[in-house]
Amino acid sequence: MRRWWRMDPWGARQVFTGFMLLVGCAMAATTVVFAGRALIRGEIDVRAALGVIGALTFMGVWSTFVLRLHLAGIYVNDRGVRLRHVFSTRTLPWSQVTGFEASPALFLGEPTSRLACWVRTTDGAFESAVQRRSRRVGWRKDNGPVLDAADFDRLLVRLADERARARLDGGGVVSR
Repeated sequence: MRRWWRMDPWGARQVFTGFMLLVGCAMAATTVVFAGRALIRGEIDVRAALGVIGALTFMGVWSTFVLRLHLAGIYVNDRGVRLRHVFSTRTLPWSQVTGFEASPALFLGEPTSRLACWVRTTDGAFESAVQRRSRRVGWRKDNGPVLDAADFDRLLVRLADERARARLDGGGVVSR
């Protein structure tokens, strides 16, 4: 089995979130070093310790959120498709995937001005975090990569090719 492979190309958002993750980790490491030094010297009291714990908790939540935002997208391997969102991950086996389509992204149950990549399955359709850039005015949902029209169309073609390859390699169920 091959590892999970990211299908959508990296953009400015992934570079920015990678930088923010690096900043968060550097700040956490610096806080730990200075707190450890103060603890060894005996310069830390209860209020300072609670402040350090609070700062480390904030940086942990920050780093987790930024990492999840950094990893949001569509991944495939020999066994299926993985849709990573900021707050959830859904893995669908190739045997359940019937296709991919571009439909409006939903925000609070209502369509937005951007198209999202939807995965059609035997159990319904699932929205991915990947969206197509749009100049239309309206609600937008920024929870993952936003691709230009050419990259978005290439993504749909690549996903369809991966699905066809998985079916030929035995990754899916063939019904006759």
